[in-house]
Amino acid sequence: MNPLLILLGLFGLAAAGSGGGSSNTSSSASGITNTAQDTPPSNDMDDMPMSDDNMDTDMPMDDDGMSDMPMDHGDHDHGGMGDMPSDTAAYVDIMTFGMHHGTSSHTHHGALMGGRTAITTEALEAYNDLRAFLDLAPINDLEEIGEWAFANTLTNNTEPYGEDLKGVGLFYAMQGAKVAWIDDEKFDPQLLADIQREARLGEPDTVMELVEANGIDGFATYLKDNDMVDTFINTLKMEPHYGGWMHGRTHGWLKFADETGKDVAIAHDLNHLTVLSHDQTQPFMNDTFDWPQWPALDAPQADVANYFQSMVTLGDPRGEGIVLSMTESAGALLPEDMAMLMLEPAPDTMPLANNVTEDDATEAMPLPF
Repeated sequence: MNPLLILLGLFGLAAAGSGGGSSNTSSSASGITNTAQDTPPSNDMDDMPMSDDNMDTDMPMDDDGMSDMPMDHGDHDHGGMGDMPSDTAAYVDIMTFGMHHGTSSHTHHGALMGGRTAITTEALEAYNDLRAFLDLAPINDLEEIGEWAFANTLTNNTEPYGEDLKGVGLFYAMQGAKVAWIDDEKFDPQLLADIQREARLGEPDTVMELVEANGIDGFATYLKDNDMVDTFINTLKMEPHYGGWMHGRTHGWLKFADETGKDVAIAHDLNHLTVLSHDQTQPFMNDTFDWPQWPALDAPQADVANYFQSMVTLGDPRGEGIVLSMTESAGALLPEDMAMLMLEPAPDTMPLANNVTEDDATEAMPLPF
């Protein structure tokens, strides 16, 4: 064989080995490129709060310890997802106030499933329907609810920025409207799984049967008589993880104790009451990993109920919640209660949670009503 041809063949093989082999990268279905040297993600993200010793309250943190500060484009963290909110003429999507993708599952339109829906300002309408039933003035500005949340350590930060007050306010309006209608004597976390699953996948009549059997006396009739059923059910459908606000901005650090007085959970743990297992059969869950939000299970159920009620009354998150003795079955104040209230001086500042100091919360805000 011609020696020149042998040399040319060897040269070609060397070139192929240096540039024509298989690549060490692969593309996932989401379009994210991973290298062969990438360290696989940890599977032990159980949503437990970080130690206070390791937390900078001015730096919002994801549950895996990653910073969730917004990107420098309108305080929106698009996180590579690319799904923009689709506001309707009637309601505004929570992602209009910021998008914090990557902090949780079901955070964008493509991931909503099983009847889960986006968080919109329709929740504020349901929230005000419940306030009207309780003879409380409507909250027309989401920022008022957001101010209450910041004043009571129910957020990642001590100070809001961007449109945090609106997004945080909408999140807690949704949560309160989902839960606070339940009669104290009937409160059961499993009820929240059953009724949300029914709202998303079942029949409206069955939803209202659950409200009739478990709600504050007269609330189901009130919704029906005032054409509020659809708004109430639509709010039950909303996915708390949507848009990333639950982890990106409302990872509240307010502590809750067990029956012995030992601190066992934080507000964010309790917020998981309305996050269901992936098959939507259990409350207090991380649907991404399908196991319970363990710390919340140690908090007394009465404290959990009062916590969600405080979102509607804008009261102490560790206080008494809705005082049912002050209302008739239809929600109107009794004459003797009206007289009692007229004799009591109105507080000058937004109520703070028990033991919350000015170091833990922002300066108290004026009451909105």
